[in-house]
Parts: sequence; structure tokens; C-alpha cells
Amino acid sequence: MKNQRPYEILGVTSSSSQDEIKNAYRNLAKKHHPDLNPGSKDAEKKFKEIAGAYELIGSVETRSRFDRGEYDEEVQGRPGNHGTQAKSERGPFYHQTQQQGGRYSYSFGGMDDDILQSLFGRRGRGDPSGSSEDLRGQDVLYQMDVDFQDAVLGSEKEITLPTGKRLRVKIPAGIDTGSKLRFAGHGAPGAGKASSGDAFVEVHVKPSPLFKRMGNDLEVELPISLNEAILGGEVKTPTIDGSVILKIPPGVSAGMRLRVTGKGISSPNQRGDQYVVLKVILPTEVDADFKKAIESWSKRQSMDPREGWVGSRGGGK
Repeated sequence: MKNQRPYEILGVTSSSSQDEIKNAYRNLAKKHHPDLNPGSKDAEKKFKEIAGAYELIGSVETRSRFDRGEYDEEVQGRPGNHGTQAKSERGPFYHQTQQQGGRYSYSFGGMDDDILQSLFGRRGRGDPSGSSEDLRGQDVLYQMDVDFQDAVLGSEKEITLPTGKRLRVKIPAGIDTGSKLRFAGHGAPGAGKASSGDAFVEVHVKPSPLFKRMGNDLEVELPISLNEAILGGEVKTPTIDGSVILKIPPGVSAGMRLRVTGKGISSPNQRGDQYVVLKVILPTEVDADFKKAIESWSKRQSMDPREGWVGSRGGGK
């Protein structure tokens, strides 16, 4: 690799900053990564060339040696030795595979050095034949967005990995954000006769515009009218399983919580409950008869709604 060759391979110049070189390398590595171009010999060859170029100019130390003409020409074409770059400089290797408008999205997550090492770093540095040790393949991580209802009730979906493999993912009822599902043997290929790594699907549950999760319980806010709050009544109320009729006792206040048993999150032993938080909605217009009735009623009652309230003592003390 003579003169400006590594700069040309990475599409940068000798005046480019280290960050520009690093970004160019990562973009090219993503584009030509063999895992994302299965069966392509050209992609593997290009990927090796990119890795070799980055090894020569990817750090301040190695770049300085190269610019001074102090480099080992045998380094070129030996991917896996790019590890001269400090581990602290590693960045995320990410590939988005979900098409626009889909319900689920998946992403390939990991560290670029780890991925390069998993494919090419197993060859012995002093072994000209390039023979591999029998080492297990790297595990890979995918991320999947799941609808709130599917997370609560459970579901089963098929996803396509960047490698083209299809997985049938069973989403267990009650799964929460951060949970990982393991698929043995669906990770990066092993070296030699060793087995492939595993694939892990990390779940991210989309928030619900209606329900709030609290452990194994759910909470929903229910608007009710003033007359329903005073007189009570039966109101249709949403649950994760569908609507039910909720009995409102007379004389309730805004913020009161009513429990609907067994309509929460499923767990191995039992199912949680749903709590309905009442929100009293006053009429937007108050007619003369209603106003007169309230005035007459207020003169006959002596209830102080702020009795015992901490704010009534002033200053919050």
C-alpha cells in the first residue's frame, strides 16, 4: 500500500481529521460487511481492504508512522489486526432493516471492532495460511418495537434479520421494555468447526395513549360527568381485553381510583388488576337554572373541601 493508497481506499485525504477517517471507515465497513452481503466475494475482499487501510491510518500513532514511510506492507490485507485502535475509541455498528410504515423495527447492534474481529480476527498473525481456530461466533443483538397490547397479551411475529434469515418470534404475555429473547445459533458464524453465536432480540414496548403500566397493574383515566359523580351510574370503560361496564358509586370525587380485578398484566402466577382514575368533567356552559340550584345547595351545606389539607396551613409548612 504505497503513498496515499489507504487514504484513497477510505475516500479521505491526508489532511482529513481522525474523526473524518473513523467515520469514513465505519460507513464503508457497514456497506461492505460480509454479514450484510452474504455470499459476495467482492464485498469480503473490499471489506478486508478497508480494514487494512484503517489499520494503517486509523489511529494517530499508526497514521504518523505511515506518513513517515514507517509501515509494514504485510499488514495490508490482514484484517483483524486493526485492534491497534484503542478500545475506548470503539463506536456503535448499526444497521436498520425495517421498511417504512412497518409495525415492528429491528436493528443490528454491537461494536464495530467486535464485528470485524468475529469475522477476520481469528486468524493467527503469524500463520501465512490464514487457518482459523475453532472459536464460537459472536452473539448479535437486534431491537424490536412491540405494540403495547401485544406486550400485555402476548403475540407471535415473523422478523427478517439483515442476513436474510427469518425468525418466528413468540412475544410472551407481560413482556416489558429491556427484556431479551434468545435464539441459539442465529448469531455470527463461528470460526473453523465451532458453532455460530446466538441472536438476542431486545424488546422495546411502545407506550399506549390510553393505558399506563405499573408493574403488573394497568391504569386508565375515565372521564365522567358531574351528574354521574353525584348520582353514580354505570359507564362503559376500556380494558386491554375490551370494554366492560363499570359501576360508579354516588358521591365520587375527581382522582378517585376504582379497581377492575384481573384486567392487568399476566404473570406466571396470576394476572394484575386495572385501576380506573375518575376525571370529573364540568359542563362548558352553566345555565341559569343550574347556577341557581348550586347556589341554593351551597347555602345549605357546610362541607369544607380543604379541611385538613396541608396547603391550608400556608407556605406548604
